[in-house]
Amino acid sequence: MGQSRRGRPVHSGRHALAAVSVIGIGLLAGCNSASSSTGSPATQGTTATASAAGSASSAAGTATAAPGGPSASTSSAFVPITEPFDPGHAAKTTPAPASCAGQQTTLAIEQCFDAKTETADAAIDAAQQASFATGTVAQQTAMNAADKAWLAARPTVCEKAYNTGGTIDGINVATCLLDESTARLDAVKGITPPEAVLKSTDSTMISDVSWYTTPEGSRIGMVDTQGDTTGGVIIAWTVIAGPDGFTVNPAQFYFSDGAFKDAGIIEKPDPSGHLVAPGTEYTFGMDYSTVTHDPNQAKGTGGFTYVPGTPVAVWR
Repeated sequence: MGQSRRGRPVHSGRHALAAVSVIGIGLLAGCNSASSSTGSPATQGTTATASAAGSASSAAGTATAAPGGPSASTSSAFVPITEPFDPGHAAKTTPAPASCAGQQTTLAIEQCFDAKTETADAAIDAAQQASFATGTVAQQTAMNAADKAWLAARPTVCEKAYNTGGTIDGINVATCLLDESTARLDAVKGITPPEAVLKSTDSTMISDVSWYTTPEGSRIGMVDTQGDTTGGVIIAWTVIAGPDGFTVNPAQFYFSDGAFKDAGIIEKPDPSGHLVAPGTEYTFGMDYSTVTHDPNQAKGTGGFTYVPGTPVAVWR
């Protein structure tokens, strides 16, 4: 096992999934897409890369009391994000090329995504500090703990998705880190991103699977594994759980096209209620047996969706 320049491990093998090996997206698509809070940058995510709302403080300090908030004597110290790939100071707004895909080397592409990630993280800190300053000590402690857990889980989740052992992993992980930060920035600012439109595939090749990033930091991908005797399809859904884990609810995974809906039939073993532990991967199958009855099938407007309420991700 080697290491990238960030010290992120580069694994030597591919991991096996329960139904199919679901692995990460590839370089070409990853570099050409603007990073989205809802879609992997190697797919058709629709939210632009987060811009900094302002740099967080350059070092952890005592939270400033706001009117109606805790006094200085009762407040906790806000702990800003410190990037593993840029240690020694709090995350800060960092200049980066508009297009990471236009960079000429693997290292330059990674550095571009790192800079965009650090800028997004500085904006996360700025948004968090505004709430932190008016929180109770218990709330402040909880915010610091949640930020710490998210930051620790972020590289684990990304490295689970991309572990071929090749140099492409460094770029894919860098884009994944940006996706994670963009999704969290939307969440802490209370922004509901638009629908994420992702690429559906029946391939198990690393360059073909698209991942959706939830606001909580989990990753979801899908592969069309096979047809069935009814003319429908069986989809293998894979979850890589974020810091809070992920509880599987098959009712949130269905095919839809306007008014047409195929809720799917759960493949055994039934995954309902299964808690995916933080940083681990879980795959389950759904048989969409009536999908061929979609009256708008020829238009290609339908897709396999993950709908936890909001936001929404669709694979077409």
